[in-house]
Amino acid sequence: MIDFSNIKNFTTPRPNQPTVFGTAAAFDALPDTHKAQIFFLDATASQFLYAFIEHACLLSDGGWAPFSYANYKTIDQFEHATDVQENIPLLKKWMYNRGIPFSNEVFVLSDSNEQPLLMTWKMVIKYAFDLFLIGDTLIFDASINWAVYNYHEGKLFFAKDNIYDPSGMERYVQELNERKKQYPQFRHPFL
Repeated sequence: MIDFSNIKNFTTPRPNQPTVFGTAAAFDALPDTHKAQIFFLDATASQFLYAFIEHACLLSDGGWAPFSYANYKTIDQFEHATDVQENIPLLKKWMYNRGIPFSNEVFVLSDSNEQPLLMTWKMVIKYAFDLFLIGDTLIFDASINWAVYNYHEGKLFFAKDNIYDPSGMERYVQELNERKKQYPQFRHPFL
């Protein structure tokens, strides 16, 4: 069974088709110290991550308001234009100032056909232009205490201090399950 403690067992070699890092040859040309901090995740890990972010209610609406104050205490945003190279140093500085340790391993999910990545926060900052050029991108770590969402129209959102409590929804589903047991004709909305 997959979870955050063993997700590195669900990696794949660098794909032969282009990735956010360019062609396969371009990825191979990256410094070895960088490649050692970037992992491509397989389909099992991808399914796990997408199910996790849905269950944890990591994103609320998407686009212009991806995070909710019901889930996070603080939400900051940075406006950038990823196609303008001059904004990249400002973007990297803003990301650096979020206070996340460079060695922190994070998950990178994109709305394109890219497979999810596991990489260090340092590599996210280093390759921010490449990661945010594609489209909508979600970055978070296993703690889900913070998350970054890049909206393809030049807005980057950073949410921290997660306050979402999934127990309320779990109690609701349990009540529905009990009602279904007691009244078999009851139409359970999740079954």
